[in-house]
Amino acid sequence: MARITVDLISTKEFSLESRGYNRQEVDNFLDDICEEMERMEAEIKDLRQKTTIVKPAAAAAAGMSAQDENSFREILEMARKVKDETIQKAKEDAEAIRVKAETEAQERLDGLSGERETLNHQLDELKAAAKAYRKDFEALLQAQQEALEKASDLF
Repeated sequence: MARITVDLISTKEFSLESRGYNRQEVDNFLDDICEEMERMEAEIKDLRQKTTIVKPAAAAAAGMSAQDENSFREILEMARKVKDETIQKAKEDAEAIRVKAETEAQERLDGLSGERETLNHQLDELKAAAKAYRKDFEALLQAQQEALEKASDLF
């Protein structure tokens, strides 16, 4: 079979049959195929150009001396070590921050609990003082009423 190209698809003629496919639909579909093939051919061409650029760089890299390769490996190993140390340090710092935050939160809760106890004690004292004041006031009113009743004999 011959290689299918955009030109072959666009110039292909089909014989007409009495019960064949709709010619316009076939033509439209073939046009869509041509457009897609053109896009794919352009992409293939672009990728081939890019690989021709990369090949010389890869060839140059392959021609590294053993000393350069060892230096490169050492640099990669140092980078890996720095990365590992940085991650470990970040984990340690995060744990220290978490512990500090928990400690501060607990201290704050303890302080607030103490304040609550103090306020509850003050509230109890105020309630007791209000109860005593009310008792004294009721006693005063009672004494005044008794004094009025005794004084009513005068009027």
